[in-house]
Order: sequence, then C-alpha cells, then structure tokens
Amino acid sequence: MKKLLVIGLSSLLFLGACSSEESGDTSKATDSSNSETASTDNAEVKKELMRFYMAVPNTINEVDGDLNTFEQQQAEEILPEGDELTALKEEAASSAEEASQAVEGIEIPEALSDKEEDIQSALGMISESYDMKAAALAEEETSFEAANEKFAEADEIFNSILEEYELIPSSIQNEVN
Repeated sequence: MKKLLVIGLSSLLFLGACSSEESGDTSKATDSSNSETASTDNAEVKKELMRFYMAVPNTINEVDGDLNTFEQQQAEEILPEGDELTALKEEAASSAEEASQAVEGIEIPEALSDKEEDIQSALGMISESYDMKAAALAEEETSFEAANEKFAEADEIFNSILEEYELIPSSIQNEVN
C-alpha cells in the first residue's frame, strides 16, 4: 500500500511538473515566462512538500517497530500475559517515546516556510500522540483512542496543505501503523 501511494504521488508530481503550455505569441512570451517561473516555483514547492511529507512516516517508521508490534497484537487480541506483556509494553513505550523525539527533530524545509506554522502544529500533534501512547502503555488497560484522535487531527492539517497545493490527500497515520 505504501509503495502504491509513493508511486501514485510521484506520478502526480511528475505529470504536474511536465505539463506546461507554450505560447508562440511574443506579447504573451513575457506573461508566459512569468507564469512558467511561478509554475516552476510552485512545482518546486510541491516537490519539497512531497519529499517532506514522505519523510515524516519514514522517520517514524525507523523507531516505532515495537509500538507497532504491540498495537498489532492488541488488535488481533493475541497479547501475551504476565512478564511477557510487561516487557512488550515497556518496549512499546520506549518505541513511542523515540517516535515522539524523532518527530520533534524533523526540520521543515525552507521551501515550505509559508506553511511552517501549520506544519509545526501538525508535527506537534503527532509528537503529542506518541507521548499519549507511551502514557497509555503504563496503564493497566491500554487504549490508544485519544492518541489516535490527536494523530488524525495532524493528518487533517497535512491534508489541507496537500489539497492547497492540488496534491492528493493521504494519511501519515496509515503509513506508520
């Protein structure tokens, strides 16, 4: 699924970058040149946005493996018991803390400075959702519902940015689970 998303988004970016109209009229040449410059700038921003957007789940996936294992076993209702469960929860909590720190360390490219506030807000929500998961793992009954809702809010912010640049919305949450 991730590969299809990457291929689809790459194709969209490629097609968007390749489509430009040419004009033979010299009076329109200057307008066309300015339009192409703006289009090129927009294409560069789109390209940087896609690179950045894909880097977020990649960064998280580097460190959240133990958390994903816990969540998968919890969803399939095959969690171990006793000391094994305690060890699994500790590993998952450590993984969630690492993911939170990794998200906090993500740098926003200069090309996206116009959306830096929104992006920073979304990254903060993702980091907070991982902190919430780490805290939930310390509880007897582990529920990630609130953390997942927080992550979904971040996805909504990212999707609004993607749509603003005429890119297809996606879900980082789906990419990291």
